[in-house]
Amino acid sequence: MNQQFGGWNKVAERLRKIADSRAIDLNDGQVASLQEISKRLPNNGVIIADEVGMGKTRIAASVANAVIAAGGRVAILVPPGLSYQWGDELRNAGVDSPPVLRSLDAFLNAWTEEGKKWGSSHAILISHVFCNWSLKSNTKKNWRWSLLPAVLKLLAQEARKSGRVRIGINNNKFDDSRIDAAAKWIFKDGPKDRLQHLLDNETINQWGDNSPLFDPANYTKETEFRSALEMVVGAGLGIFDLIIIDEAHKNRGQDSGLNRLLSKVVLPSGAARCLAMTATPVELDATQWTQMLARIQVDEASKELATAAILNYVQAVARVRQCPSDKEHRERFKKSAEEFKLALSPYLLRRDKRQEPAVVRFQEISGEGYHAYRREQEILIDTAQLNPEWKHAVCAAEALSFVTRRSDNTAAKRLRLTLGNGHGIAALIDQFQRDDIDDHKQTKTDDTQEISSHYGSVVDLSAAKRLQRADWWQNVMIQPFVSSGSALFEHPSILAAIEEIESVCRTEEKVLVFGRFTRPLRALVQLLNAREMLRCVDGNRPWPQSKVHENDNWDALLAAHRQLERRGELDRNQLDHALAEQYQVLENQRRNIREMLVRSIEEGFQLKQPDQRVQALFDAFKKTTTEISEQIQDSDDHALAVVAKAMHELIGTNVENVTPTDFAQAFIDLVSASSARDEGDTDGDGLLDEAEASDLWADLMVRLHEEYNRPEGGYARIMYGETKAATRRFLQLAFNRRQGHPKVLVAQSLVGREGLNLHKACRTVVLLHPEWNPGVVEQQIGRVDRIGSLWEEKLNQVVDKQKEGEIPRIEIRPVVFQGTYDEKNWYVLRDRWDDLRAQLHGVVISPRIAEKYSDAGELVTEINSLAPNFSPEIDNS
Repeated sequence: MNQQFGGWNKVAERLRKIADSRAIDLNDGQVASLQEISKRLPNNGVIIADEVGMGKTRIAASVANAVIAAGGRVAILVPPGLSYQWGDELRNAGVDSPPVLRSLDAFLNAWTEEGKKWGSSHAILISHVFCNWSLKSNTKKNWRWSLLPAVLKLLAQEARKSGRVRIGINNNKFDDSRIDAAAKWIFKDGPKDRLQHLLDNETINQWGDNSPLFDPANYTKETEFRSALEMVVGAGLGIFDLIIIDEAHKNRGQDSGLNRLLSKVVLPSGAARCLAMTATPVELDATQWTQMLARIQVDEASKELATAAILNYVQAVARVRQCPSDKEHRERFKKSAEEFKLALSPYLLRRDKRQEPAVVRFQEISGEGYHAYRREQEILIDTAQLNPEWKHAVCAAEALSFVTRRSDNTAAKRLRLTLGNGHGIAALIDQFQRDDIDDHKQTKTDDTQEISSHYGSVVDLSAAKRLQRADWWQNVMIQPFVSSGSALFEHPSILAAIEEIESVCRTEEKVLVFGRFTRPLRALVQLLNAREMLRCVDGNRPWPQSKVHENDNWDALLAAHRQLERRGELDRNQLDHALAEQYQVLENQRRNIREMLVRSIEEGFQLKQPDQRVQALFDAFKKTTTEISEQIQDSDDHALAVVAKAMHELIGTNVENVTPTDFAQAFIDLVSASSARDEGDTDGDGLLDEAEASDLWADLMVRLHEEYNRPEGGYARIMYGETKAATRRFLQLAFNRRQGHPKVLVAQSLVGREGLNLHKACRTVVLLHPEWNPGVVEQQIGRVDRIGSLWEEKLNQVVDKQKEGEIPRIEIRPVVFQGTYDEKNWYVLRDRWDDLRAQLHGVVISPRIAEKYSDAGELVTEINSLAPNFSPEIDNS
């Protein structure tokens, strides 16, 4: 692509036009951000640090639009799982981009005959993990590494012709036509300075029969050949004028995949700018600001000045918290706050909830600080009320915090890491429930070695005396699990969480739960479903199962039977009979939906016009319903039955009150959740013709069948590292609807804390395994604390109807063992959280700290008013 970038002043002019015209759907805060970005980008990169859920992606997509309009190119680096949201926002901003680039194989596919070369795209989405190529010494697929020698061969041949170099070049053939095509494009159209750098590198530019260029062992991570390969791939992407980094706080390490992308692959132009997006630029340590400034290419001198101002501010905050009545401390704090703001204002923009209308209304009716719309309240476990085995387990967990300090066995190292990172008792005990397969992504994120959850390997005694004590305590700690295969259904944390979850669900609201390990999370889901199943049977209410299936956990049902204090023994045959009778009610409702479904959607489409894609897929669906007999239509496996079941779950059981518009919207939402926007468009014309729609509908039917023909009830569902992307979208769709299941979404922290909007029917977050990193907790809470949330709706009801009673809040409920290490862990987390709020939220002295100074309310207010504010809606000059 011949780039004719008009420069950053032209971009700034375009940004101001977008802001003034509202050509892109933007709220006032986003417009203010664009106006401020237009002032900063001509000078340096920018960090957009808006609080979670305030629309950073739309701002960044608007900046991408402006850069492309000025003749520039944009690279957008996104975490896995967020490309779906980015695709929507880019389309809304009028930016066209190919599907997210996730792998080297996908990169090479651009050089097939019908492929569109990366260099011809104005904007490219690239996954943070793009560089995680699996290259081993014995790899047999030479396309994984042969692009480097293919490009070098062309460079060397040209240099030899001109007489600049004299080297022998062998004629190795590459067994993938994409390699030759890509190499020729890179040689002809790639950036010349990067290619010359490769040619000048004598270490990699070696030829002959035993050339290291053709040994896959030389392409493993952190080798010079691997770096050169990454540079060649970057040359194939072309040069970029704007680099957008989403979730820019991630992967801060020098050797992380994201840093390799930035340093080796993505090639900036001479005047390129970086736009970093993160709600938590600093999480644990104020020096992380320095790392974030490095991400946007701030020069060393400016970074040093900013770092000094940041550290002075942190020290001043600590002093003024200790003694807010000390005038000297207040004066030092005021000065350091001004210097902190001055140092970061050229680079940082942050909108938080202070200016949000709902939060302003909350302050007005509550008389409290803006931050009080969130409430943190522990779910306390009284250890004195536990049975002996669980008391021993908790005491053993406490003891291990001391005895593992000098122990070297793998389990002890894991425990020591868990304690050192501030995770609590439940996480410590549940380390031994870690699933080597299902939890491997969480383990990889933790950046630690896995340990086996098998009992024998955990308690393998060492002859060394210094290990024996730790092994003994480990034995004590896991006794509940050894003595009973169903111990997880009596786990104190799980039972305490269930009590809170069910009390919220009784108010017709949903609950989001976060934890770390899949076995306890599954046990929580199984027990919640078992308890609700039995309650439905007892209350003669329908439950979406006709019998107890093999994949239902009978131990969970037995535990639920005991916990609900039901009479007699639980009889499987009687339970199956009761379920079958009540299931017939659901079947009758679904049959009624099948009979009216196609007609209702068509009527709804007359009022709610679908786009061409949805209409084409509906036509494909309708065609399948007219080509079959009535007998086949009644089959649970047919499209009509599967879609009817999906509709039933989405619109609820009160079918009589559902309008054709409701049916139409549910079908639109179903299509959106089950496929990516550009999926199925094989000819790339932006439309689905009849053949494309028919093929795609067949694929969607597989996904719909898998999701909605599940044999088990879905009152509670789990989302973990191995959950498919389509399933995550289905869960998000269903969880955001008031009616229907799931009422409870249990998410592994790794996958549930980013990229999901779960706020339409939920304002309560339960932390089964509370995290040690306040940035992670912010991300978790941000799933429900978003614009247009259930909390906002509840608050507006109180304001509009002038209801008396408790003012609704966002509820954060960590599970804590009372009187144990857990309480210290939660206290430390809240201290770290306060530090983060002092730098980003304008809360220097939190209500928790202010309780110590009951007679200094005015001073606390004064100090908080002096905190730096980086909002674009105020004067930051």
